[in-house]
Amino acid sequence: MEHPVVRARSADESPLVPGTVAAVLAVKRLHEAKSRLAASLGQIAGGDELGTAHRSLVLAMLLDTIAALRAAGVDRVIVVSPDDEVLQAARRGGVHGLPEAPAGPAESRIAGLNRAFADGAELVRRNWPPSHWVLLIQADLPAATGASVGEVITEAGRLVGDGIDQVMLADREGSGTVLLLRHASLTEVPRFGVGSAAAHRQAGAVELDPERTRWPDLRTDVDTSDDLAAAAELGLGADTAAVLAHR
Repeated sequence: MEHPVVRARSADESPLVPGTVAAVLAVKRLHEAKSRLAASLGQIAGGDELGTAHRSLVLAMLLDTIAALRAAGVDRVIVVSPDDEVLQAARRGGVHGLPEAPAGPAESRIAGLNRAFADGAELVRRNWPPSHWVLLIQADLPAATGASVGEVITEAGRLVGDGIDQVMLADREGSGTVLLLRHASLTEVPRFGVGSAAAHRQAGAVELDPERTRWPDLRTDVDTSDDLAAAAELGLGADTAAVLAHR
């Protein structure tokens, strides 16, 4: 799907509050998702039982991220994935599941991730005109809380306007991006992946809390067992906690 670049409308026409925000999350096929986490937890070569446990953990982190969004008042949520199990879980959770378009022959996984985010944002523009802002957010934030999501939206609302139409939040290391909140009329493909924080800043996104002193729960995306331990110290969402309790 092509996404032509469109100039953003004035932020004054579309106040940034939870009710004007729609969120998009992108998730790989479960057998490919979080391979570094599976390896660090020793779950790659452990047979089908461990494979099932890993898939359950990936889904649980997704559901906890969605729960944080909805607790903040972001009710329009799209999950983009090529995996039917992910889409079914999203729909059971009361959000929209969008099948990911097939990858091109030379498309990298990162390019596919960014295309999935862009396709989800396009669906927001087409189906939900009242959503003037699109929140592109990682799906592996099991410690995320509705309070933090709401605070980020409020803080972003103070910044937008006067030429600012997109804001971002870096991960706890400062090199990655956990969320990119931008005006719905911006159609450029995002730049998630290695070094995405710098790439998004270069593309014009203003960084929230560049000193990284606030919202540690939102900054803790989970790629390894150390990340999962850090999230657990902050407090896990109900779904992730339940999965880990049965490991």
